[in-house]
Amino acid sequence: MIFTLRYTRVWSHLLSLYVLAWQLPRGVFSCTPADRSVLSSFSDSLDAGIAVWPGGVVNSSSDCCRWPGVRCRRLSAASESELRVVHLDLAGRGLAGSLRVQGGGSLARLDKLSFLNLSRNSLHGPIPPELLLRMPRLRVLDLSHNFFSGQLADMAAPAPAGAFESGYPKSKLAHLDVSLNSLTGLHDGVCRGLPRLRSFSAESNLLAGTVPRSLSSCSGLEYLNMDNNSLHGALGDLNFTRLSRLRALHLGWNQLRGRIPESLSSCRHLRVVNLRRNFLSGPVPSAFRHLQSLAFFNVGNNSITGIAHALRVLQECRALAVKILTMNFHGEEMPGGPGMIDAGAGGIRGFPRLQLLGMAACALRGAVPQWLRASARLSVLDHLSWNRLTGAVLYRIDLSNELTGDIPLSITRMKSLVAADDMSASQASLSDYGVRLYNWHVDCGELWYDGNIPASLDLSQNSLAGTIPPEIGDLRELNILNLSWNALSGPIPATLASLASLQALELSHNELAGEIPASLAGLTFLSSFDVSHNRLRGVIPNLSQFSTFPCSSFAGNPGLHGEYC
Repeated sequence: MIFTLRYTRVWSHLLSLYVLAWQLPRGVFSCTPADRSVLSSFSDSLDAGIAVWPGGVVNSSSDCCRWPGVRCRRLSAASESELRVVHLDLAGRGLAGSLRVQGGGSLARLDKLSFLNLSRNSLHGPIPPELLLRMPRLRVLDLSHNFFSGQLADMAAPAPAGAFESGYPKSKLAHLDVSLNSLTGLHDGVCRGLPRLRSFSAESNLLAGTVPRSLSSCSGLEYLNMDNNSLHGALGDLNFTRLSRLRALHLGWNQLRGRIPESLSSCRHLRVVNLRRNFLSGPVPSAFRHLQSLAFFNVGNNSITGIAHALRVLQECRALAVKILTMNFHGEEMPGGPGMIDAGAGGIRGFPRLQLLGMAACALRGAVPQWLRASARLSVLDHLSWNRLTGAVLYRIDLSNELTGDIPLSITRMKSLVAADDMSASQASLSDYGVRLYNWHVDCGELWYDGNIPASLDLSQNSLAGTIPPEIGDLRELNILNLSWNALSGPIPATLASLASLQALELSHNELAGEIPASLAGLTFLSSFDVSHNRLRGVIPNLSQFSTFPCSSFAGNPGLHGEYC
C-alpha cells in the first residue's frame, strides 16, 4: 500500500512536470504563423466561428497555442522560437458546417498534428480523405457523434502508384472513430495505407454492402466495432487469421448471413465477440474451445443450431463470464438433465466463471439443467424464460417457464441477494451489453451496468404451488419480487417486511389467503404492489404509501376491503 501510494505520488509529480514543460514556452515561444492561419481559417469556414477563439469573449490571444483545445510542442526540426500544433480537441464545442477538403481552412495543413477530436458536434458533409492521407503524424482521429455522410473514402487510392515504396510517409493512425454519423458506405480499400490501425469504430451509421476485406490488412487491429448498420454478406469473407491481435469484435445489429467463421478462433486474444441480431446460422465452431481469453460471447437473435454442441465447446473457454444465446436453437432439447451431469455421459460440466447467462425465447424442451449448480459465480440468469422447461427451480433471475412444485428453499440462500457484503463487485450494476443492457470493459474484464438494474427474483407465469417460504425475507438486497400467475396458497409471510430495499412486490393471480400483513407498510421504498385475484380478506392497510396504490392492486379478493377501495 505504501509503495503504491509513493508510486502514485511520483507518477502524479512527473505528470505535473510534463504538463508544465508542455506549457512553459508560452510567453517566450508562440505558434507558427502558418498553424495560426490554418486554425483561424478553419474557424471562419464553419457556419459560426469557434466562440472561445479570437473574436470570442473567452480568449483573444494571438498565440494559437493558448487557445482552448489547442496544444503545441517545440519540435526538434522547428524554429527555436516557434511551436507547432500537435493536439486539437474541439469535442462538444457546438461546431457546425462542413470540413474543407482543400484551402487555408483544411486541417490537413497541420502536418504535425497527432491528435484530432471533433466529436459531439454538428459537422456534416463528407469526411475529407486528406485527414488521413496528408497527415502522416496523426495517431488519433475522432469524428464520432456528428452528421457526416457519404462514403469513407478509399484511403490508399489518392496516393500515386508506388508512392509508399518511394518514401511517401505511411499513416501512423492508430485510433479511428466515425461512429454515430450518417455514413452510407466503406470503400473496400478503407484500411489500405493504415498499417498501424489498432482501433476502428463505425457503429450506428447507415453502412451498407459487405464487411470490407481490406480490414484483414490491418494486422495490428485490436478493436473492431461496426454494430448497428446494414452490412450484409458472409462474415467468412473477412480473413481473421491475419487479425491475430483482435481483442473485441462488434458486428451486431446487421444483416450478416452464413456461419460463424472458424478462422475467428485464430484470434487467441479475443475477449469480446458480439454478433447479436444478424442472420447467422449453423453451429458454434468447434475450434472456439481454444479461445481461452474469451470473456463475453453474444450471438443472440440469430439462427444458431446445436445447443448441446455449443455448450460443450463454450465450457472450454475458461474465462467466459457472459454468454448470451437468446432466440437460437429453436425447439431443441436442453442438455444436462438428470443422468447427464458429467462430461463422460455427454452432459455439461458447468461454467465456473460465468456471471450472466441468457437463453431466453429458444422454445427449448426438457428440464432446467442441473449443470447450473456448477456455475457458482452466476449472478444473473437472464434468462430461461419463454422456453418449455420443466422441473425444479435452480437459480435466478427470470424463470418464467412451465415450472412446477414448491419454491425451493435453496433460492433463499443466494448470496448475491442476502447481504451487500456478500456481493461481488461484478454484481454492482448491469445494463445493455452489446445489446445496450450490459457492457463489458475489455481491458478490465469486468461486467457493469450502466443503469443499475435492481436485484430481482422473477418466478412468475409458472405452475408453482405450496406456500411462499418465510425465508424469502432473508433476501435483504432484493428490489423486485414477482411471484404472480402461479398456484401459490397460504398467507403472505409477514417476514417480507424485512425486505427493506423492496421496490416492487407482485403476488397477483395466485390462491393466497389470509390478511395483508400490516408490517408491509414499513417498506418505505415500495412503489408497486399487486395482490389482485387471490383469496385475501380483511382490511387493506391504510398506512404509508398503501393509500397511493390503485384499487386494481387489490381487485379480485371478495373478502378484502378498505377506506379508499
